[in-house]
Amino acid sequence: MRLIIGATITALATACGTSTSTSTAPATGDVGAVGTAQNESGLREAARAYLDAWSTGNTATICTLLEARTAAEFTAKVRAPDCPAAVHVLYDRMSDQVRASLRDVQFTEVKQQSGSGTQGHVVVGAKVPVLGNDLSTDWSYKSGRWQIRERPRE
Repeated sequence: MRLIIGATITALATACGTSTSTSTAPATGDVGAVGTAQNESGLREAARAYLDAWSTGNTATICTLLEARTAAEFTAKVRAPDCPAAVHVLYDRMSDQVRASLRDVQFTEVKQQSGSGTQGHVVVGAKVPVLGNDLSTDWSYKSGRWQIRERPRE
């Protein structure tokens, strides 16, 4: 009987001990159709998804919404093996307060450049760390989706 009780307690303790909190661990997930509309609405959707992804560390969304050249530069800059690993490096440096603030960033302007269905510009109302504390970012419509041309920075 002691053996059964001991084994049960050990099993419960192990199960509880291996549980990890997801509040600080970056998330992953499919981007789906985010930012695929080739208009200002699609651009706004992509920009919002990008910032929301940084607030949770969603590597799939972040890396998908970075232009390939930009993702490569970002990866090299932080000396990571790939884009998701680079996101982890920068995400881990952010405080919980900074992460949470990214969900509240307001856009003051989202527009396609005149005469171009493939170039866009997004202006935010406050400096954003992952946008290099710039107020504006440039986007391109490539591979069927809006992608940011700015390299993430601290």
